[in-house]
Amino acid sequence: MINSIRFFILIICLYVTCMAYASRIPELSWVEKTGARNIPKSNRSYNVADYGAVADGVTMNTKAIQKAIDECARNGGGTVTFSPGKYLTGSVYLKEGVHFIIPKHTTLLGSTDLKDYPEMNTRVAGIEMQWPSALINVLGQKNVMVSGEGVVHAQGKVFWDSYWAMRKDYEAKGLRWIVDYDCKRPRTLLVSESSDVTVKGLTFRQAGFWTIQILYSSYCTVDGVIIQNNVGGHGPSTDGVDIDSSSYILVENCDIDCNDDNFCLKSGRDADGLRVNRPTEYIVIRNCISRAGGGLLTCGSETSGGIRHVLAEGLKAKGTTVGIRLKSAMNRGGTTEHIYIRDVEMDNVRTVFEATMNWNPSYSYSTLPKEYANKEIPEHWRKMLEEVEPDKGMPYFNDIYLSGFKVRNSKTFMSVEGSETSQMKNFNFSDIDANVDRIGDVRYARDWKFDNINIKAKNREPVVIENSENVHFPSGVVAIETDFPYALNGVSKEAKIKGAAHPEFSFPLPEMAGNLKFGIIQGQSSKWLRDFKVKNVKQSGRQLIYRLSDPVLKGGEITVNAVALSSSDGLIIEVSAVKIPADISLFWSYGGAYGKVLEKTDNGSLKPVYCKYNVFSVEWTAFTLYYGQSMKLKTINAVMPVSSEIRLSDAYMQQSPLSFFESGKKTDAPALAAVLPLKSGQKEYFCIYRQNEKADYNHYMLPMLFQKEKGDIVKNK
Repeated sequence: MINSIRFFILIICLYVTCMAYASRIPELSWVEKTGARNIPKSNRSYNVADYGAVADGVTMNTKAIQKAIDECARNGGGTVTFSPGKYLTGSVYLKEGVHFIIPKHTTLLGSTDLKDYPEMNTRVAGIEMQWPSALINVLGQKNVMVSGEGVVHAQGKVFWDSYWAMRKDYEAKGLRWIVDYDCKRPRTLLVSESSDVTVKGLTFRQAGFWTIQILYSSYCTVDGVIIQNNVGGHGPSTDGVDIDSSSYILVENCDIDCNDDNFCLKSGRDADGLRVNRPTEYIVIRNCISRAGGGLLTCGSETSGGIRHVLAEGLKAKGTTVGIRLKSAMNRGGTTEHIYIRDVEMDNVRTVFEATMNWNPSYSYSTLPKEYANKEIPEHWRKMLEEVEPDKGMPYFNDIYLSGFKVRNSKTFMSVEGSETSQMKNFNFSDIDANVDRIGDVRYARDWKFDNINIKAKNREPVVIENSENVHFPSGVVAIETDFPYALNGVSKEAKIKGAAHPEFSFPLPEMAGNLKFGIIQGQSSKWLRDFKVKNVKQSGRQLIYRLSDPVLKGGEITVNAVALSSSDGLIIEVSAVKIPADISLFWSYGGAYGKVLEKTDNGSLKPVYCKYNVFSVEWTAFTLYYGQSMKLKTINAVMPVSSEIRLSDAYMQQSPLSFFESGKKTDAPALAAVLPLKSGQKEYFCIYRQNEKADYNHYMLPMLFQKEKGDIVKNK
């Protein structure tokens, strides 16, 4: 019997352990197979200067560089290299066995004349069409390497400017969907229909369009590359590394600052992408950094051929717009699945995780304006306009794993929206530690798993989950809303000062004029009074008396006695304590003067949104809070204990009194936070009021004011 029980317990333990690790990332046997399997090994060297190249930054060197490449390839391979200097060139084409080295103190300058980039059959932004060659091209080759400590400066700004001018014109004509294809711009490096290609160590700057595209290729490595595309401005579509319908690709140790997707996986778009039907699969991206850009890691929006078997790990996003982004459109099709992302750090990103299948409709959906109906249109226009059957055009996102995320100073944790016919299915989140403004929203999702989630949302509001099945966000990550069941009428008929079941007060006068609440701090620990174990409250007319105890008080008690003022809309409060530890400090905060009458569904909690545009003027023990519209400013006044250490603090950081007090004043949601010693047998007074000719107080007046107001209550009985 005992052995049976032990076996049963063991089975339970194994089940719980398996469930705990179900959302974590498994070992992936294919990872070691990614990347170039070999590199050129010949020691023969060919310097472009020997073929007529001039390092003056002015002479066009395309022919000289190509001659060196061609001779190197004819002789069985070797290295093509440069002496220090600046070399202006158009498109060059690398060949099998060539190691193209751009050494330190050498810059390859891209021509600013589009004629220097011959058009070729290729795929760009998801469709096959005629498009300029890249600056550096590896087309239908194997065993090629591009490396060095030098710089490839594409001088792309001229192409940026042409795009912005054309886009303005096209948008006015209803042609936003095609401008990215009509405005032809050269990529910096293209690897197409090739294998065993390595790109290593170079710095790329100011791409005219995408920086590195790996297309229809396999077994390629991009290692230690730096991309700086925001030199001289912010260019359109200056992606960092694009992996397009390719397999067994390794990207590592890269640092990308661009103005579109930093690391991006693609596989064609719409009817043309579905025709080609070639996936991007078996991809490893590791130990990389994204700075400015549209996405640390993006899958899509070109998803037609499918994207699958991806491992991204050891990544950092610093100021990137979106961390992990999955995007597609309803006419694109393809399945994105088995995406594994782990050990990621993010700081100052707008959205940590974003998934949508209706991305950028003005770009994603092609509609020919009526005035073009009977006109001859280019072939690539016809490809973009070709209709896709709804069933084939529906994209799918399944089996996504995110683990080991550390996020700081970011806006939104997640923004996810599937569709009625294609839910975001089997997304797994584990070991997430994040500080964000808000958690976000999930719509049309199914079968999600969460394990070890620690997300601190400044607005303390729960994630919005709609039209989803079996998606249960951890209950610990929710807002703590306060109810205010006790009314203490003010002098004005409209003023309804409210009290909670613990010492917290809301001031609708009738517009929201603020919130006052209390806690205690003891060393590096703190606790809100609302969380005390014992809270007794008694109302007598316009008086509320709270008696609170908790193990932290070691048998002591705190009493909070609040009385509505008789000569002003406001409160006078007495706080006293008996038999409490000597190192207890009282914490108080005030803020949230929203300046508007709250809706019935709202309450008087201290919400960051209520604190916007609040301005405090603090003078010793008193403060004035200015709030409301600029031409109709209102004020609320307060007198606080003389021993208060008052700070301007961040209303987003209310996880605890201590975190609130230490949050700092750099915020768009300011509130006052303060601490003062709380001694047994000593009384402290607080007064919040709207100043008038009968109500203008200072610290020394508060004890007598409290006795008067309390005495008036007794008399009226």
